[in-house]
Amino acid sequence: MRTEVIPHGIDLKTYQPHDRNFARKALKLPINKPLILFGASSAMKDKRKGIYLLEETLQRLETFEFKEQPEVLILGASYGDLNCPFPVHYLGTLQDEISLSLAYSCADVFVAPSLEDNLPNTVVEAIACGVPCVAFRIGGMPDLIGHGYNGYLASPFDVADFAQGIYWALTATEPLGRRSRQIAEERYELVRQAQAYRSLFEELLVNKSLK
Repeated sequence: MRTEVIPHGIDLKTYQPHDRNFARKALKLPINKPLILFGASSAMKDKRKGIYLLEETLQRLETFEFKEQPEVLILGASYGDLNCPFPVHYLGTLQDEISLSLAYSCADVFVAPSLEDNLPNTVVEAIACGVPCVAFRIGGMPDLIGHGYNGYLASPFDVADFAQGIYWALTATEPLGRRSRQIAEERYELVRQAQAYRSLFEELLVNKSLK
C-alpha cells in the first residue's frame, strides 16, 4: 500500500529568528549566559516529555567545563521545583505566537527529552527560529534534527549522551542556527504543505478518472 508523508507546516513569518539580545531584554533574561530552553504543555507534570530525564542530564552537564555557566529556561510552567544545578527561569505559558517566537530566539539550544513523540511543534518552531535542538533518537525527531548538522540525536534514553549533545550544541563553531532555519524553510513552510496536499489530490483524481 502506498504511503505519503506530508509534514505539518507552520508560519515561518511568525516563527523566525529575532535578534537575541533584543529577545532576552524583552523577556528580562541574562544577555551573556548560554541559555538552554525546554518547553512543553504541562512541562513539569507530563512524564512523557521527559522532565525527570532532563534533571538527570543537567546534573551530568554540571561536570562539563564552560566559559560561562549555562542557565535553563522552562516554557510551559510558571514555577516548579526542577532539581537543577543551574539557575532556572520559568517563562510560564505564553499565549501568543510572537512571544513564543521571542522565547525561542533567546535560546542557544532547545532540548526535547521526550520518551515518545511524533513531529513535535516545539521542535519545528525552535528550528524555524534558528535554534539547534537536542533530542533522543525516537519517533519523528530524525526528520527534524540532522545529527551533527543542526542538532544532536542522543541514544534513547542515555542521559550521558544527551548531556554530551547539549554541550556540543553550546560549544559548536558550525552555523547550527542557520542550518536549522534552512531545514524549516525547505520542509515546513505552510505553502509547501498546501502544495503537497494539492498535488496528491490532483494525482488521485487523475488516476481515478483513468480507471
